[in-house]
Amino acid sequence: MVDPTTETCPEFAGALYAGICTDLIAATGQTEQEVIDRLVDTWNAGHKERVLAWEQQQENEALAVANAERARVAQEEAEHALQEAEAQRERAEAEKKKPKMNGFKEASTVGDFLAPRPSQYAVQKLTNFEYVELWYFSPDGCKEALKTSRSVADDYGLTKVDDQLTIRPVSAFKPRRQH
Repeated sequence: MVDPTTETCPEFAGALYAGICTDLIAATGQTEQEVIDRLVDTWNAGHKERVLAWEQQQENEALAVANAERARVAQEEAEHALQEAEAQRERAEAEKKKPKMNGFKEASTVGDFLAPRPSQYAVQKLTNFEYVELWYFSPDGCKEALKTSRSVADDYGLTKVDDQLTIRPVSAFKPRRQH
């Protein structure tokens, strides 16, 4: 529909409408001015109706656009809420899978005794399925390994294992002295 607010009333007194005016004057017996006034009034009434209909249509279209926008926003919010719920569920799942730290009793004590272990040399021999004397696993052998062991800063040496060059603690290559 074209915007009727830009329309202007035709000039009913002009030559274009002279034939219609003459016919109306003859049919109704009114004066020329009364016929022209009646035509202008009729046009104005029709113009008002067209303007009102156009404004109503514009209002309906604006309302439809607003409703569509609200529906789009509501759908986006629903999708966002769904994504947020999914993310929350995934976080909850991840939280369930996270290892939990066990509680502890404050009154419990920790021993100050370290159980003796065999030397790295003996363990390495077992790992390689090689012969190792039983003394290394005796209490004396484990005590000796504890006395002579060092911290993390042990000396390291190169060795060949399965055709590959590897680094191992030097203590894995030399036997401890036996008593």
